[in-house]
Amino acid sequence: MGKEIETGEKTENKTEQNNRRYKAFISYRHQPFDRKVAVTLQKHLETFHPPKQLEKKEKWRVFRDETELPTSADLSQDIREALENSEYLIVICSSMLAQSKWCREEISYFKSLHNNSTQNILALLIEGNPGDVFPEELCWSEEIRKNAEGEEIREKIEVEPLAANITADSERKSLKKLKTEYLRIAAPLLGCRYDDLYQREQKRKIHRSLAVMGGVTVVVGGIGIYSSIMAVRLNEQKRLLQEENYNRMAVQSDYMWEDGKVTEAIETAVDALPDTEDNMSVFSAEKATAEKLGVFQRENFLPIQKYETTSYITKVAFVNGGKNVVAQDATGVYLWETKSGKLVKKYTKTEMGFESSSWDLDLLLDKEKPLEDIKLQKNVSGGNAMTDGGGTNELMLYGYKKIMTKGEAQNSYFYLTCEKRLWRVNSETGEYESFEKVDAKEKEWHYNSETYAYEYRKIDGQFARDYQEYKENEEIPGLWEETGKHSLIVYKENDSNQKEIYNYEDEKYFGYFYDEILSISEDICYVNISKYDDNGDYSDKIIAYAVENQTIMRNKSPLLEETIEEHSKDDMSWITSPEKESFRYAERIGDYFVVRSVYGTNEEYCKYRVYDYKTAKKISEITVNAYTCYKDEKSALIFKKEDTNNYTDVFLGILNQELILTELNTGKLIYEYTFPTEIIKIRYLENGIIFVSLKNGKEYMLGIREIEGVKNEKGYGWVIQDFEKEIDLCESYENNYIGVRSNKVYLYQDLENQNAEEIEEDKVLLYQTQNKNVKYPDYTQSKTIKPVIEDLQKQGLISEVMWSYKIGDKIFLYGRDGVFYKINEELSTVEEKITLKEETEENKNETSEDITVWRTQNQNEILLEDETEAHNRRAWLINLDKMEIRYEIGDDVKGQFAGYSQKENKVLMENWLEEKYWLCPLYTAEELKELGTKWKNQTD
Repeated sequence: MGKEIETGEKTENKTEQNNRRYKAFISYRHQPFDRKVAVTLQKHLETFHPPKQLEKKEKWRVFRDETELPTSADLSQDIREALENSEYLIVICSSMLAQSKWCREEISYFKSLHNNSTQNILALLIEGNPGDVFPEELCWSEEIRKNAEGEEIREKIEVEPLAANITADSERKSLKKLKTEYLRIAAPLLGCRYDDLYQREQKRKIHRSLAVMGGVTVVVGGIGIYSSIMAVRLNEQKRLLQEENYNRMAVQSDYMWEDGKVTEAIETAVDALPDTEDNMSVFSAEKATAEKLGVFQRENFLPIQKYETTSYITKVAFVNGGKNVVAQDATGVYLWETKSGKLVKKYTKTEMGFESSSWDLDLLLDKEKPLEDIKLQKNVSGGNAMTDGGGTNELMLYGYKKIMTKGEAQNSYFYLTCEKRLWRVNSETGEYESFEKVDAKEKEWHYNSETYAYEYRKIDGQFARDYQEYKENEEIPGLWEETGKHSLIVYKENDSNQKEIYNYEDEKYFGYFYDEILSISEDICYVNISKYDDNGDYSDKIIAYAVENQTIMRNKSPLLEETIEEHSKDDMSWITSPEKESFRYAERIGDYFVVRSVYGTNEEYCKYRVYDYKTAKKISEITVNAYTCYKDEKSALIFKKEDTNNYTDVFLGILNQELILTELNTGKLIYEYTFPTEIIKIRYLENGIIFVSLKNGKEYMLGIREIEGVKNEKGYGWVIQDFEKEIDLCESYENNYIGVRSNKVYLYQDLENQNAEEIEEDKVLLYQTQNKNVKYPDYTQSKTIKPVIEDLQKQGLISEVMWSYKIGDKIFLYGRDGVFYKINEELSTVEEKITLKEETEENKNETSEDITVWRTQNQNEILLEDETEAHNRRAWLINLDKMEIRYEIGDDVKGQFAGYSQKENKVLMENWLEEKYWLCPLYTAEELKELGTKWKNQTD
């Protein structure tokens, strides 16, 4: 493109933004398809008219160097000026973009004009996977924040580019998707939501088409001789419009699925299937519905209910023995019936009398206990096993299914709190009341105020409050004064009738001792005290006091006094010191007390201190390199060797993406589990079985048991469940799972496929016959087809051919690159092609080994089977006239394609882990519609 583009930070102001010449600058590689997409996108944007409802009369001018760039000796100067005069940058992302020096320079220069932010950069993915295609410049941004001293500092953060996606199995289909997908680019340019713009654009197209049809009808009415011809044409136009709309809905369904809107995606796919009377086939809708409902599997983990909140969900749980679901967002707390999805009640600050409070209404639950028992169904035959390839440093295998869990929290009640006030809610009825009625004597001390209420906090997972005693002024009757005497009340098992009262030794309350208590029992009390002394010096300590006769012995020498952090008022070096340590969390874990802190310049280290709970004697100190930690109440677990048959007691530190196993008594590392994404849920049994749920949607089972020593070999575990989507939160109760994505909660169950007919192994060969009458042979080496292949390969139009045959009057080829070709009648070029196998990170090293092409009952359709060297098999049902995929069958760990019967029109599926086979029909569109309707009725 000329000279290297210079970069330098510039700031924009409102005037510059309003006076820019271009709405957007399109950056792309000058390759044929990239250019074609850029030209088409430019045309769509420059001819786009915003819907009237948005009240934005804008006509955009979009820069693309081949149309806007004048002849110039210094090309880079023109590019810089165009970038400076563009409000947005649109990057066309194809497989080799990251290798394009000039595209990356354009991105960097545009970012430099916008404080190194990617806020005004939009990406259009045209091929490949985002992780492989997006250049580094698109994946980070700078934010300005204030540090503890109030100084503005720049922070480099990872970002996910705002992207539209038109990847497809052919260029023609990609350009077809662009007709709708360009609206994802237009929406941020307009400052509105894509969904709103898409719906308005669809309505506008339909209204415009109907208006045209209406006008044509009037004209036709006046010309009798052509009326029948025009009527036919009019019906055809209407049919094409309807078909295009169904195709758009199928594409929309795929995007919803990728975005985690699972029930909406299935509903949209099913709705995209034409009714019988429409007399049309929409293969994209059939493919979308079949994939999302998993119609070729025996069993599918599918959403059957959806619950929706106003904003991002921060907490979720099953309550009332799984019969209800409760969730919290920024606007309140919601309670639904699990089965029906009916909203029982929404609780808000306004209802609780705290409308003007800056505090949120918070959802609280009883502390989760270990599971008592679990039953697993082994689905693995013999020594079969299959790794999930999920990116852990372990071997995570498939083969077990959880069928029963004992000891899950019933949660007959849940709790609401705001400004330390507390209400108990009946999980079944939704009715609530104050956790505890104010004692008449205490109410009198506060002048019988109707608004006076107790304030609570949690200690060891149990509610607690400070009791403050008053006395009546001797000189002024009715005036109540503090006596200075305080007590601590702890409610055992969160029962307001079971009070444990602890007193202070000197009956005096000073400082914020109540708020500093971390844990308390009849023998000991742990506190965290951070304070500045009279000289202004700071210290942060963990202190343990003895408890005698329900009295905290603060005047006696503490059992433990350990400093976490300290510095003098004149020493400012501690702010940036790598040794700076900060207390984060502490909890009682059975017979132990664990304190977690962080230290390092960027808090990149996590330190655990483990104490014997009763004596406060330090047992071990464990330090790990981990920037962030698991955010739930459980920051660690401890497994005793008598429960697990391990060679020693094991400490398990729970970090953001890691589990650290160490010897409890020495802190010596045993093993470290590393996961590909964030841990969002941990459940466990005391015998060392733990269940780890990740943000990527997978739930793993690990065994922290029967460890004989420090593990050097690769560990292993089992995949128990998989949402197959990224989730924010998850919970389970018996056979029900809930997965949260943004402001939606989805209820999942394993659903049986009633159409799957299990067969015995001795009948399998009937569906894998070598009968030539049911398969198309390979004619790649034939005298008629071989020269055609060689000529096309010389032109660089096709890859190595694995199968070829002449069906009807056309030659069809299948390449090792996973592309299926239709050759033109002159045998001179490729008329059309579709990509069957998209290359992904998981399958990029797979090599096709054997190709079988089955004849189907429809002479215009084939079933192409591809078996890899690893014996993974899948098949595609391809319509040869339209060159479109109707179904993709297998390869899935739950079941893969294994054969076909033309006579029965059924496919054979196999789960080789379980060594089981079953048959499924090669569904018609009507049968799919029926299945989808049945699913929708079930969710209703």
